[in-house]
Amino acid sequence: MTGVATWNVRGLNDPSKHNEVRHFLSSNSISLVGLLESRVSVHNLDRIVSSICNNWVYTSNHNVSLAGRIVVAWNPSYLNFVPVRVSEQAIHGHATLSDNVCIHVSFVYGLCDRKARKSLWGELSQCADMFRNEPWVVLGDFNVTRFGTEHASSGVVTKAMQDFNKAVVTAELEDLNSTGYLFTWSNRRQGEGAVKKKLDRAMGNWQWFKSLGDAYAHFHPPGISDHSPITIQMRLRQPFRGRSFKYLNFWSKDDRFLQVVSHEWMKAHIGSPLVVIHKKLKSLKACLRKFCSRPDSRVADLRARLK
Repeated sequence: MTGVATWNVRGLNDPSKHNEVRHFLSSNSISLVGLLESRVSVHNLDRIVSSICNNWVYTSNHNVSLAGRIVVAWNPSYLNFVPVRVSEQAIHGHATLSDNVCIHVSFVYGLCDRKARKSLWGELSQCADMFRNEPWVVLGDFNVTRFGTEHASSGVVTKAMQDFNKAVVTAELEDLNSTGYLFTWSNRRQGEGAVKKKLDRAMGNWQWFKSLGDAYAHFHPPGISDHSPITIQMRLRQPFRGRSFKYLNFWSKDDRFLQVVSHEWMKAHIGSPLVVIHKKLKSLKACLRKFCSRPDSRVADLRARLK
């Protein structure tokens, strides 16, 4: 089982943080990690990454961000990561696991400014087209919430949140099932001055849920940072061995057919367009299967003929 993680560590120059990050990686069986807001200069990067995860391979976005906002490191014994697009706010790439399974991973660290994040939203849309046919997971610190419930003291939906949600729908992404902390960032104050938000998250595309739908994100205690680290333990779905769904033509002749289909299709569901369609079809399937029981008189007639 291979683990993927990301953590806004608020700087890695302090040697006391190295032990904490090293312990986090080892205790959660992490093979690929995105360390955000490293604040490490490029000439110190090799020494610091070696101190945290010796013999790992790494890349960063120092060529577009002098502050080294994102550092991605991986254990070559378990996988290989190849960056395909690097920007100030994200490193997008594909990882080939030891069993030759290929997934796409985007490590994100959104800028604080709403207008500056628009280029990130454009990247996600473009990557969605590139990675459409294979599992893709996007995780990191987006520096904006999606829903009013993700702010401990304010339910207002801002224009920045609307931009984010539009980008998520356009990229056909959906939040992974999760456990752990709801609010992933806080200002670490108590009382009236306390602020808590969900700024960090993990999302997947349709192929991710189809292939790795059993994987979930866990949001850990923040520890050395004011942000919760995220881990994902990747579990490939076991092949379905049950009976596949088959549409039966005689269902459409049932007087209830159109009413049932209309009723199920009018139900509201939350998610990207593909997720909504999937949920509607799943709900409709259960209703249609109830049509499989034929009237007793028909069954009796068929049995009589067989005799």
